[in-house]
Amino acid sequence: MTRGRPWILREAHRGKQGREPTMMRHHFKHRVAVIAALAASVFGSAAHASGRGGYAQFSPQQSRPQQQVNLQQQVNLQQQVNLQQQVNLQQQVNLQQQVSQQQVSQQQVSQQQASPKGVQAQVLDGAIAGVISASNQFEIVQATIARRQARSREVKDFAREMLDSHSQSARRLSALLQRLRIKVQPTRVSSMLIGHSSVVAAYLRRQPARKFDQAFISAQVMTHRHTLRMLDEQLIPRVKDQALKEELQRIRGEVVSHLDCAQAIQASLAKQQTPSHRGR
Repeated sequence: MTRGRPWILREAHRGKQGREPTMMRHHFKHRVAVIAALAASVFGSAAHASGRGGYAQFSPQQSRPQQQVNLQQQVNLQQQVNLQQQVNLQQQVNLQQQVSQQQVSQQQVSQQQASPKGVQAQVLDGAIAGVISASNQFEIVQATIARRQARSREVKDFAREMLDSHSQSARRLSALLQRLRIKVQPTRVSSMLIGHSSVVAAYLRRQPARKFDQAFISAQVMTHRHTLRMLDEQLIPRVKDQALKEELQRIRGEVVSHLDCAQAIQASLAKQQTPSHRGR
């Protein structure tokens, strides 16, 4: 028995020695498996975090690409809005241009329709201006002669006044016609005034010194009466342009003043000649 137990112990010891390497091998394999699993879980999380897979939670680093996408969408949307605004603005500009072109076309049509009347009005106003211009020159010629040949002081002063007044009237009329773009049109009336001016000028130059003052003043009275009647009956009622009509009315006032002055001088000269006639 005593010999049997050591045998058993020996066998048990041998069995134990045989099982220990096996258990060690299993234990090592288990630890390796645990380490491998742990390593897989760790590296798997890192791989998913870096974009290579796994089931790790979404990290803050993943928001940057999404923010870039959102920002690009906002930029694209703003560009679309700006483009639409530009399209709307261009449409408004095109519409305004079309409206302006239509207005210009309508104005041109209106001007073309009214052009015959407008041309006739300008021709008529040009003819009236031609008569007034010839009348001014008629007065200037007479006044120039009187300043050289008159004897009395009041006749010389009146001649100087006529020269200044009608020269200013001629300059005003010329500037007005240029501004209104009205061209002076020759007529039979203006031609008659020019011809009559030459006849009267020749008549005054032939007058002797003692008769010149009376002859000049008589010619002035007749000339201003004729001009006043022509303004009232022919020129002012027919003028079309309002500015030219106002100028004619101003000239009429000057003619009335000149006529009154000439008539007063004529009466004064008649009184001065009365005693001499009685003495004779």
